Formats: sequence, structure tokens, C-alpha cells
Amino acid sequence: MPVTPARGRQLSLFGVEARAPAPVDLEGLLAGAGQIGRMGGTGRVSIVVSDAWRCAVLRTELEARGLVVSCEPTGEEDRWHLRTAYSAALAPLAGRWLDDDGGKVAPRRLVLDGRALRLWVAAAGEYDGQRAYLLRLAPRPLPEPPEPEEEEPPAVEPLFPEEEPAPPPVPVKAPRPEQPNVRRRKSESKITAFDPGPDEFADAEDFYVDEWADSADADLPTVELEKAPEQEAPQETPPAIDRQAADNWIAVGDALEAVGLPAVLVGAETGGPAYRIVGPRRITRLAELVGEPPAAAPTGAWPA
Repeated sequence: MPVTPARGRQLSLFGVEARAPAPVDLEGLLAGAGQIGRMGGTGRVSIVVSDAWRCAVLRTELEARGLVVSCEPTGEEDRWHLRTAYSAALAPLAGRWLDDDGGKVAPRRLVLDGRALRLWVAAAGEYDGQRAYLLRLAPRPLPEPPEPEEEEPPAVEPLFPEEEPAPPPVPVKAPRPEQPNVRRRKSESKITAFDPGPDEFADAEDFYVDEWADSADADLPTVELEKAPEQEAPQETPPAIDRQAADNWIAVGDALEAVGLPAVLVGAETGGPAYRIVGPRRITRLAELVGEPPAAAPTGAWPA
């Protein structure tokens, strides 16, 4: 699909006006989150995008390059799976981007001109504030769903109200039976306390106690209990990055710098992975390379 340059904008040697669309332009998708497969002498490119308008724009762009394209929702909110049919026109692309084991490997001499960058912007480009533009290397992270609030069950009134329990009965003391008036006789015993007699083992008690005490202290060793080591809280380790994926990102960054777009690699912990192009001059340079925004792109999404 030809792109008409805006009035007053100079043509660029790497812009969309420099050459006609071709299947090799899909390297812009592979520079981001795109994947490529191979079957016999054919290849197929697929990518997951975050908005429906991106799917519509990419379908139009790829069909203009003679490819058969399908775009279906993935089942997740704002997730669309776009893929081409296997085509012999994509076989050279599969040969450049796949190793012997079928892994995605960026070619050594990667060139990202305006045609390729236009597809990357359509698939995963968005503003990050007013002075930065992101070219994502993976789909935009989905927001975490809010935790459902626990609702208290409504109070249910009993069908039959409970009756207050009756107070326990007060015990009544039984009257003492009447006894005849009989005078008790005093005990004639004059023993007032029990006398066990002399203790013949009184002197031996201290001997046995001291002897056993000394022997006990001598035989039993002193044991000192060691304190249990304090357990440190487990530290969260950052997710490991595949080495080949990191090498691919480095190659893509070098290709961006080669066309006058030096960018900063943003990690997953700060909203990436993505390349951030910072500054109005560099964003204007990107806009010159990718051409005018498509009609389906929302306002503010395309670099300007």
C-alpha cells in the first residue's frame, strides 16, 4: 500500500517511499514479538498484538505484500493473534531468522528501514509520555485483575424466635431430722499429739543426700544448647532472560542506531521489554521513516 509523503517533509533513503512493499518487510515484526516457522520450502510469521486496530492495520499491510493473513482473538482481553499462511515468499526470511534447531536468531546484518519499522510501529508502537516513544519487544502486559471484595452474608431472621431460658430452680435445704436430747460424754484420752519416737536415721539422711548430690554433679556432663540460626527471608530472584533473546535485542538496538534512532532498552521491571526512543527530534525522525498514520490508528498512537 503506497504511502504519500506529507507536504514539506523530505524523503528519506530509509523511508517508506524509498522502495515498494515486499515480504522482507516482515523483519519489522520479527524485531519485536513476532515469531517465524518453517515447513519445507515455505515460511509463516505470527505475532500477538494488544489492540484490534493493530490487527486491522497489519492485515491490510501484509495483504498488500501478497500474503494470506488471519487474525483471531486469543481469549484474553485485548489480545489478537495474527499469522500468515505458509508461503514460499517467506522462505528466505525463515532462512535468515531461524537456526538449525528452529530457534529465532537475529541475522548479523539486520537493516530496519521505513517499511520494516512501519510494521513494528503498527504492531507494538505507543507513546510513553510526551517525549518518549516505545517500540515493544513483547505484547503490552495485561493489568492485574482487582481482588473481589468479600461480601458479608445478609442476616437471616429465625422463623421461630428463641425463648429465653427459665432461671434454674433454687435448691431448698432439707430440714435436719430431729434427734433426741442426749448428752455427749467427753473423751478421757490425754494424748494431744502423735509422737513418732526417736529418729534413728536422722544422722544418715544428710550423708546419703550429700553423697548422691556430689556424685550426680560429677557424673553428669554440662551441656550447652546452641541457638538455632535465624532463618533469613527468601529473596525474590528476577526472572532469567534467555541468552539468545538478549542477543536478538542487542542486534535490534544496533539496527535502530544505524538508521539514526538510538534507543534505550527498557527492562520488564520498568514496563518493558521495549526500546524507548526519547526526544522530539528522534521521534520526528521515526515519523519520517514510517510515513503517515493509517486511517485505523487512533489519535496519538502513531509517532508524529
